[in-house]
Amino acid sequence: MPTVLVTGAGRGIGLATTERLASAGWQVYAGARSADHLAALGALADVHPVRLDVTDPDDVAALVDVLPDRLDAVVNNAGIVVQGPVEGVAPADISRQLDVNVTGQIAVTQAVLPLLRASAGRIVFISSVSGRVTTPGTGVYSASKYALESLADALRIELRPWKIGVSLIEPGTTHTDIWTGMLDDFDAMVSGLSDEHRRLYASQNAGMRRLLPRLQKTAVPPEKVATAVEKALTDRRPKPRYLCDAPSRAQVALSAVTPTRVTDLVLSVATRKR
Repeated sequence: MPTVLVTGAGRGIGLATTERLASAGWQVYAGARSADHLAALGALADVHPVRLDVTDPDDVAALVDVLPDRLDAVVNNAGIVVQGPVEGVAPADISRQLDVNVTGQIAVTQAVLPLLRASAGRIVFISSVSGRVTTPGTGVYSASKYALESLADALRIELRPWKIGVSLIEPGTTHTDIWTGMLDDFDAMVSGLSDEHRRLYASQNAGMRRLLPRLQKTAVPPEKVATAVEKALTDRRPKPRYLCDAPSRAQVALSAVTPTRVTDLVLSVATRKR
């Protein structure tokens, strides 16, 4: 029975991935921070809850003691979203975004690589279409996904001698609690801006606020992303990247052939108050 470590397994994409892999015959070591999430994960068959905050060096170091002798894969899913115009995001929030979405992912990968090298296993990173296309107000989040894409590309080449597959999953809008609460989070972000930044970016913020409900309606279930993860883990020749839905494929295809100036204009108009 193959074994896999899934980070951020307590909710959303991580939980859907945990449930899908466990039902497909995997022994899932499910990392989560919340005691409630760990308890719920422990009630699932073939799921072993693991206390894991990817930004906590002690939690990451302890993985060697809680994982089995053989590990076939890691799914780096833990992540957060920091919104706001780049000028208005506090440096501490930028650091937090990168710590969770980038540094933490790589720290976990480094910790389990000796096990994956022994099993010629797989590494999967949950990235995003935002790792290819940036929209106003998501620059810091997109920066974390662009960085993750770069690091995964490097790892894919560096780990070829040991036949370790490295894949990126690039979902678009996904129906998770992050997106369900996006409007409240957006309003909180705007409230947290300085008076000057609120004034300067009032039109853009109003435009984005108007777009968010439309984006929520296009959200796909997290089970679709979990399906892509399973393919990345089981395909004989795993792809470097997996897109999860038609809107994401269209967005990536259009961005590849559209001049940057045109893309900039379209996004500027779309996120402007009318």
